[in-house]
Amino acid sequence: MVNLAPEGLFERINATATDFPRGVSEFDACGVEREPSLRVKPPRVAQSPVALECELHSTLRIGDSTVVFGRVLHAAVDESVMVDGHPEITLMRPLTRLGKNEWGTLGGIEEIARVPHRG
Repeated sequence: MVNLAPEGLFERINATATDFPRGVSEFDACGVEREPSLRVKPPRVAQSPVALECELHSTLRIGDSTVVFGRVLHAAVDESVMVDGHPEITLMRPLTRLGKNEWGTLGGIEEIARVPHRG
């Protein structure tokens, strides 16, 4: 599961990184609501406006870190963040995990039209 957790869940999502002992549910311990997934076993974060249900494709070791690649089997997108049939970033307000104790939140948004090829 890849859940695009919104800014409003910041404290609770950060708390899920606690090194809980085996058998302790991060969802329950941190007060994060869950809902069933459609195509994979792990549940989704109920309050995330976008959830990607994935299967493992591969992993890549880089230094002391592991990058995980997955194939998206199902994308669940809440209607509340859709505008003209597309997810709207300013409505999703996703958090990004940057590393160490750093997180990113949505900053300024720039929009520019794509330049068509005239060949």
